[in-house]
Amino acid sequence: MKGFKNFKIGDVVSVINDTLSGKVVLIDQQILTIESPDGFLYTFDSTELVLNKEWNPKVGLHQKDSEIELLGNKKSNYRSKKGSLIKEVDLHIHELIDSEKGMSNFDKLSLQLNTVRKELEAAIAKKQAKIIFIHGRGEGVLKRELRTLCSKYPVEFHDASYTEYGMGATEVIIFQNKK
Repeated sequence: MKGFKNFKIGDVVSVINDTLSGKVVLIDQQILTIESPDGFLYTFDSTELVLNKEWNPKVGLHQKDSEIELLGNKKSNYRSKKGSLIKEVDLHIHELIDSEKGMSNFDKLSLQLNTVRKELEAAIAKKQAKIIFIHGRGEGVLKRELRTLCSKYPVEFHDASYTEYGMGATEVIIFQNKK
């Protein structure tokens, strides 16, 4: 894996020691700029990247639920409550990526909110009744932004059960026919 790799524009690559992947959009000698599925641009030395066909990380953020289920090593994030399934999504950054090296607070928040958007839209499409986002307590920035994002969808939201989650989770109730 050492030395220069022959990457070309358009190659899909993954970052070694991270779950980040993307498409090569610019090559300047050994420095490559990749665009993530979320549209963010990242710059890496060619020795930090591998072609996706060479390396398969255990779970990529852009993978579909069906692909994740096939991997079999991701624990279920569904809880059964009186016969219904409630999806839990842990938004703590260490649960979303292996390494936050080089990420600003804005990058982390963007990743978390993009995860909320994807999970919420998937839950709406699958006609789930509820989804719980675990955001932690902290300074409340993620909680505020999560609720602002949720207000753009046909949902209602409130603090999740204090006895189960403390002050660090939001329960989202999805209305399938709300106009």
